Amino acid sequence: MSSSQFRSRCLFATLLMSLLGATALADDPLVYATIQPAQIYLGDSAQLTITNLGDGTTPITLPSVSGLKFEIVARTHEIQIINGSTLPSSSTVMRVTPQIAGIFTIPAVTPKSQPLVLQVNAAPSGAYVPRADTRAAQPPPILSGGPLPKGVRLTDDGSAYVRLSIPKREVYIGESIPVEIEVGMRSGFVSSLNGLPKLAGDNFTLNNLSHQPERNEKLINGEPFVLFTWRSILSVVKPGTFSLSAEAPMTVKIRTRSKRDALMDDRFGDPFFQNLFGTTIPKDVDVTSPPQELKVMELPAEGRPADFHGAIGTFNIISDISPVKADVGDPMTLRLRITGSGSFDRVDSAMLEHVDQWKTYPPKSSFNTSDPIGFSGMKTFEQPVIASKPGAQTLPALSFSYFDPNTRRYETARSTPLNVAISPSLADSTLTAGQVAANAAASGALKSPVGLRPDHVGDEASTPSLTPLYLRPKFLAIPSFLVLAFAAGWVGVRRRRGGESKSIVQAIAQMEAAARAGNERLFFDSARGTLQRLFAAQWRLLPEEVTTAEINTRMGVDNEVHRLFELADESKYSGRAPDATDFVRWLRVVRDRLAGEKST
Repeated sequence: MSSSQFRSRCLFATLLMSLLGATALADDPLVYATIQPAQIYLGDSAQLTITNLGDGTTPITLPSVSGLKFEIVARTHEIQIINGSTLPSSSTVMRVTPQIAGIFTIPAVTPKSQPLVLQVNAAPSGAYVPRADTRAAQPPPILSGGPLPKGVRLTDDGSAYVRLSIPKREVYIGESIPVEIEVGMRSGFVSSLNGLPKLAGDNFTLNNLSHQPERNEKLINGEPFVLFTWRSILSVVKPGTFSLSAEAPMTVKIRTRSKRDALMDDRFGDPFFQNLFGTTIPKDVDVTSPPQELKVMELPAEGRPADFHGAIGTFNIISDISPVKADVGDPMTLRLRITGSGSFDRVDSAMLEHVDQWKTYPPKSSFNTSDPIGFSGMKTFEQPVIASKPGAQTLPALSFSYFDPNTRRYETARSTPLNVAISPSLADSTLTAGQVAANAAASGALKSPVGLRPDHVGDEASTPSLTPLYLRPKFLAIPSFLVLAFAAGWVGVRRRRGGESKSIVQAIAQMEAAARAGNERLFFDSARGTLQRLFAAQWRLLPEEVTTAEINTRMGVDNEVHRLFELADESKYSGRAPDATDFVRWLRVVRDRLAGEKST
């Protein structure tokens, strides 16, 4: 035994004798418990150590406290020589993890020992503290472990490490690379994790880093560690060769005693005596992962498609339209779905910019991710389209260009063409039926026999009356009937126009309210509905038959009413947002049309 070890053991023996007395120590076993630290934040863990100095036969019951989770992490057995006497020593080390904040009393482990108090505070504002496991208490886990994993470098005191995992060493500008950051903290040696991990340097960024990491426990070189794992997407901003590492801020317990004396403290495994002699102090440090070299390359200029917008990854596309049958003027929805993995923030599509016989609107997009970091998933583009002519039509195939980092070349994916059936609108059908009836009547009139009036038409015709026709009795009722019909019609028109005036006033008020609220869709719906009722009365149609196609047929495309109907479609299907000037302009257009109708 070395002299330093001998002096340390003598000091330890003197302390015990001064506290308990040598006689009591020789006669009765000593069992005591300590907890360090006695005050923690929710998400941290404390260490409870139960030490038995004596024959080791005193039973020890695992504590049970509501709101606290106890896990055995280590057991030690030693022989100690105190004041010339040989005493067996055994220790049980437990991790205490709180599930809620509060002040907890841990019962005494023996009738002669004292209870312990643990104070758990809520997490401080602005600081990240790993959440405790809120599930029901489980049996103490059996920790697996082994030697230090590859790519892990512990701090000098062996208390913590940070590991950055990158799947490749050569990447392209704009490419999204999934990465994993693992922070390991030795139980009892790290007080708290003070923030989220970050990359060292300005040449890289982390996107979609989750605030809630995965938590695991593992033995590394025989010591218990708590592991927190984050997954994120790494992006690079410029070409070149760079050194990349990750760092995490934390508070660790720094030893103040010599390394040789600290080894003896570890053998005792008792934080109570370590704290009594002032062997550790808290210190804020940034733990950094070993640096890794990453080569960032420019995208090749050769073979770059004209519709390439910066998407890098592996993708597939498919398109569809619904419904597949519609009338002229009815909206249809064209969809393009892009699935795969890569930089979805740069996935874009022009969709259909201009197609003959079709009216198109700007597309909308949405993204559904299949992982927490948004590296894989499906992006959907939806574009409203309206057919302007009837008949069987084919929408052309859609295309999407991207760069595949695996093949290192540009790829263009294409969907299949889509077939749709467009029927004539209801207004066109009504007009055509009227024309058919008129043509049939004209045809029948031409086929009627035309000739001279016969000389003799019968007895009644042969006795003509000298009384004028308009004074004959059977015709005297006609003027009276006409007068009564005119009077009834005049009253009906007055009533109808009174009702229409009230409806028009309500429509104008609704448009003004929608303009004040900035509700574009309600404003244009009200404007189009008002004009539909107006033109329906003029053209003897139903209001729903006054479509954009009907306006084109009767009024042409070069007028403000046609443009107003187009804006109504855009506000309904593409979300266009006009300013206040637009509202005033189109309100004036509707007022002018209504005023023109009143003057007639």
